[in-house]
Amino acid sequence: MRLHHFHDPEGNFGDDLNHWLWDALLPGWRAAWPDTWLVGVGTLINDRMPAGAPKIVMGSGVGYGELPSPGLLAECRFVSVRGPRSAAALGIAPELGILDPAALIPLLPDFADIGRHGEILFIPHHRSVHRQDWPALCARAGLSYLSPCGEAKAVIRRIAGAKLVVTESMHGAILADAFGVPWHAVSINAQFNGWKWADWGESLGVAVTIHPLASALEPLIRRLKPAPKRAAASGGGGDGGRGAAGRPGTSWKGRLRLALERLSVEPKIRALAARPGQLSDRARLADAQTRLTARLAGISAEMAENAAV
Repeated sequence: MRLHHFHDPEGNFGDDLNHWLWDALLPGWRAAWPDTWLVGVGTLINDRMPAGAPKIVMGSGVGYGELPSPGLLAECRFVSVRGPRSAAALGIAPELGILDPAALIPLLPDFADIGRHGEILFIPHHRSVHRQDWPALCARAGLSYLSPCGEAKAVIRRIAGAKLVVTESMHGAILADAFGVPWHAVSINAQFNGWKWADWGESLGVAVTIHPLASALEPLIRRLKPAPKRAAASGGGGDGGRGAAGRPGTSWKGRLRLALERLSVEPKIRALAARPGQLSDRARLADAQTRLTARLAGISAEMAENAAV
């Protein structure tokens, strides 16, 4: 099989984990069914999926782009999708809206017995990384900044050891919840997609509360010239992007934009850091993990049978 997933040149751990997750969950998948695509973790079910070949959808979701055409859907075999909203949008059996596969990561041997460091982490969406000097802002607010652009396993281990996660990255919440770490969902970017969060939340019976970090000044902030990208803002896996943040924009508009956003965001994330986070019911999570694992086991058995022929 070939892997279909989203790739950000600067990295995004929620997408990059596809590179090794399926080797752990479906050993031998790469050699199975050479003409087939594996559509894995991400919001990938749309009209941009590769056409003209069979596709096995394992836990992906709807939420970006147009729904696939009837012809494209006919090429798909749905093992599972991220949640009930995706299942309903696609017109497939409701029981296939099980869970995001990233929630199975705590069950893998590589992530067993991770100690708690007790930090309160702030994780922006990968498209929000460059809009603010997050390490400095978080330091003032009493949180630790974790870039979503770091090496996936290192980012996940930091999340697993946290006390609380404040995150715009949905996979920041998915992984926190799976490891039993309370979380708060926040929106920063104007393109924030609350629908996909609800899709995942409803798979676990969670009504996700989104905390907007923007203020009444947001229209003015958007009109100002954005700060240029800073290489260190994408962060490395080892320190979670907590190294030198680089200098923000030097134009007066750039400085004003950063200052206005800080005035809105900093007190809000400080307040969230002092509040209990959300967490799904542990029995509900375990049940979803069991059902998804069983679906994957069925595919593994088919691959083994095919290889034996």
